Amino acid sequence: MKFGKRLNLIIGRKQIAVAGLAVLLGAAVYVNFVYANKPVETTDSEKTETATYGEIRFVGADTSDGDISISSTDSDEYFAKARLDKQRSRDESIEVLQSFYYGGDSTSDELAVISEDVREVSSYIEKESRIESLLKAQGFSDALCYLTDSAANIVVKTEGLDTAQAAQIKSTLLGEMSVPAENITIVEIK
Repeated sequence: MKFGKRLNLIIGRKQIAVAGLAVLLGAAVYVNFVYANKPVETTDSEKTETATYGEIRFVGADTSDGDISISSTDSDEYFAKARLDKQRSRDESIEVLQSFYYGGDSTSDELAVISEDVREVSSYIEKESRIESLLKAQGFSDALCYLTDSAANIVVKTEGLDTAQAAQIKSTLLGEMSVPAENITIVEIK
């Protein structure tokens, strides 16, 4: 019985949680490595584009060869589903952080780090909401914003996005947070 208590002192709940997170991180790195090193297959008919630093690039379907569009109800459904997925993801993140915070065996330093992570998540949620509201106020039918510490993805519903509107979106985003220009993605949904 003495051996069981000694092993429990060596391997506690914190160590098991850290080991589990390390395994998850390792799996994520492996999956990223596998998918990042796959070559992209292109056809000869595709154009090769060159980009310059800070250039605004649109992400979406190329409608020059054919008319590709999504109906209004499909795009509304997309935004509704995306909002639910985003909310679910944020709720899960906060739930995980709360479980670590209220786990009971964390040191004051660990609690301070967890509290900072919770503040960071809530800051992103607030900024995303503010950016979405500002974009809607600027005339976009609907908008979604996804922020991380080094990147921003903006999805807007519009009938045709031009360079001035893209610059307006970028300006709105940069008014709320600092993101390198190459890490800003604007996606148009029609």
